[in-house]
Amino acid sequence: MPEGTPADRTDRAAPGPATLGEALREAARRWPEAPALLSETARFTWAGLDAEVDRLAALFAGIGLRRGEPVGFLITKRPEVVTGFLALARLGAIAAPVNFKLHPDHIRDQFRTASIRTVLVESALDPVLRTVLPELPDPRRIVYVDGPGRHGASWTGQAPAAAPPAVDVGPDDPCYYNYTSGTTGRPKGAVTTHRNILENARATAEALDFRREDVFLGMFSVFAHPHELFHRSLVTGTPFVILDTLSPRITAATIRRFGVTWMMAVPSFYEMLHDHVVATGERLDGLRVLESGGAFVGADTLERMERSFGARFLPVWGCTEATGVALANGPGERVPGATGRPVPGYAVRVVDEAGRDLPPGEVGEMLIRGPAVVSGYVNNPDETAAVFRDGWYHTRDLVRRDAGGFVHFVGRRSEMLKIGGIRVYPLEIETVLGEHPEVREVVVVRAEERVRGEIARAVVRLAPGSTVTARDLKVYCRERLAVYKVPRVVEIWREIPKLPNGKIDKRAILAVPLDPTRDER
Repeated sequence: MPEGTPADRTDRAAPGPATLGEALREAARRWPEAPALLSETARFTWAGLDAEVDRLAALFAGIGLRRGEPVGFLITKRPEVVTGFLALARLGAIAAPVNFKLHPDHIRDQFRTASIRTVLVESALDPVLRTVLPELPDPRRIVYVDGPGRHGASWTGQAPAAAPPAVDVGPDDPCYYNYTSGTTGRPKGAVTTHRNILENARATAEALDFRREDVFLGMFSVFAHPHELFHRSLVTGTPFVILDTLSPRITAATIRRFGVTWMMAVPSFYEMLHDHVVATGERLDGLRVLESGGAFVGADTLERMERSFGARFLPVWGCTEATGVALANGPGERVPGATGRPVPGYAVRVVDEAGRDLPPGEVGEMLIRGPAVVSGYVNNPDETAAVFRDGWYHTRDLVRRDAGGFVHFVGRRSEMLKIGGIRVYPLEIETVLGEHPEVREVVVVRAEERVRGEIARAVVRLAPGSTVTARDLKVYCRERLAVYKVPRVVEIWREIPKLPNGKIDKRAILAVPLDPTRDER
């Protein structure tokens, strides 16, 4: 029976607490004085975190917030992201983190599609708040997390006398609208339940060997999967660090200060941290695992990172719709260059355009399902129907699966090139260029030439002090790729633009006009 058929599906009831509120209560009971949340501005034990969540839940109930209501999060990565998220979960309300870096039209669209009438905000984001004030008719529902604000109330300094009301919250109640990035179109809010989050937390903690004695630091942006800042810790008792920066220097200092052993970041951030460590000679000996998601990691990069940091480099694949990590290349058996195999609880299929299962080695679309996969998008029936069918989420990622069950990412369906009528996947070119010892980052995008039509355009960042030229890199590609796959244009940039979550901003690259006479920048 092929992998991904109904016999593979894991529909078991999750062990232990069924809701986030229950999971926090259990953590406070088991490890009351153990450290939970660590940051520059606040520290909580598990008992202290539970008490703070109760205080905030009572405060939210006092302004009229009820079960099933969404709350926008217009705040940076700070402890209140976690305490606010868990307080809403305890009331049966729904956290809706907002990407405050998006265009105001996209932000307003999120407030409207999610029916957000309550918002947590900080003073520095008042300019963003003003763009959505018409959507917020009740000033009491504008709650500042950093003191008295211009437009609403404050949660600081308030200590409600009453305990939070008892609310009948179930595992399949939504607790989170997990929005996609919106960089390739209208942001979509995945309706995420308590069960989705806890299933993913338990499955990945066990499969990846996430231990109670670890100290976790999540480097993803606050509006991209913020539950992953704390959800595994909630079921393991592992302390977690909240840090809002992409500065390698500050991050290295934080790792040493709090004794971080496990990080989660995108590959481009690890490259920056690697360059900092090499340049300064600093040692980060306490690191045990570097979990890497959001972009492909080649075998050479994996080996170089493990050699430099002395830690296990763990490539993973996840998405908004899967509530986080769903495939991992390790920690036991791994295949260099692969994306990984499904974490227990997830099932994967690789299908052709007609939906037929493909044998190992053939490229097709990856489908995924399991109890942590969401069922659709909030108030977006068309997109829901397009990608959630018969219990499977259609990822639009093109992959192949080898005989050992490892999935190899090939590219996004929308990014496939047709050069001279032949299909070319940008990742194949990126992989070859990424193996050059002087290349630190590379991205290949579509470009057009008047005579040739569609071509591959490679943008590269080199190692500090490198003297490699664009011509050198083209020669390197010609020795390793079919002639039609060699990028017609290679540009060397000092910096490659990034999104707030650390991923490469392809839209910003495409906005820079192609100049066929220029091979370097």
